[in-house]
Amino acid sequence: MQANSRLWNGGCWLLHRGFIGAYLLWLVGVVCGDRFLVTQWLSWIPPAVVVAFACVGIAMASWARRQHWQRMAFVHVLFGALAFMNVQRDLWHPFGHLRPLPEAAVGILQWNTNWPSGDDDRSLAALAKVPADIVLISNRGSITSAESTRVWAGDLAHVYTNGPFAFVTTFPVIESRLVAMGGQGGLRMFVACYSVLIPQWNGKLLRIAMVDLPSRPTLERRLVAGALRRAMDRGELGPVDVVAGDFNVIDGSVILSECFPMFHDASTEAGIGWLATWPRKFPLWKIDHVMLSPGFEAVATGTIDPGVSDHHMTWAIIQPREAVETDDSN
Repeated sequence: MQANSRLWNGGCWLLHRGFIGAYLLWLVGVVCGDRFLVTQWLSWIPPAVVVAFACVGIAMASWARRQHWQRMAFVHVLFGALAFMNVQRDLWHPFGHLRPLPEAAVGILQWNTNWPSGDDDRSLAALAKVPADIVLISNRGSITSAESTRVWAGDLAHVYTNGPFAFVTTFPVIESRLVAMGGQGGLRMFVACYSVLIPQWNGKLLRIAMVDLPSRPTLERRLVAGALRRAMDRGELGPVDVVAGDFNVIDGSVILSECFPMFHDASTEAGIGWLATWPRKFPLWKIDHVMLSPGFEAVATGTIDPGVSDHHMTWAIIQPREAVETDDSN
């Protein structure tokens, strides 16, 4: 019995040390982000996993009852609390609420359908269940053909396609073009822009950029940021109000801060519920973003499990920060 107790305590002590190592690696990732190739791997350590480790560590320290076990438990409580704060800041807003929608609000739905879900009738059915003024689809498939779009978006909807993107709305679109494209497989990059007239804004334009960035994890994100900036300059993207798509980076990425420094994430401003978008069956990372310029605010945002694809849908209800003046001359 005594031998078993020593073996148990020794195992708990080794696991305790292992957890501390994991905590420190996670903390380095949080502080340094993906500014460097090495730390970009560490930045992807899910804070939810760190919380789970901390819970196990607290229980383990209590059961082991080694000398100084209270100190062991305190370490797990400390890092568990830090990780939980990180989860609530970036991924989980349990106390968000949908306030009454103003007349100027516009609903946007963003989704990477990914292959083969872009050709799956289940994707069509999932889109039909989510009403939105503007639908942004990356890695489009047959569900964004003109015939299929009328099925899930209505007879008045029009679809505008550029590269892997589909832009679907009933609002008048005055610009639709591919800004940049390049790469193959996990190295591909696409940017498109759309300008749409919003009826409730008295003809004011909403300028939207759609982005799909490389997914290969070994690719240094700082290099991607530089390539994206140059591509947008060459393609003359110009000022936009919304940037949305599958960025394949998490909050705080160097790509977001360097390429869109004045923009804020809609879900950070007004998120509701669990906001991670990938992988769909057990989402731990928010790699799909709807970002707004300083002149716009989010009324509410959230995610939806469509039951198909590798990504959750992201929905956002936005409006201009300044009220749109009503034209009384008509």
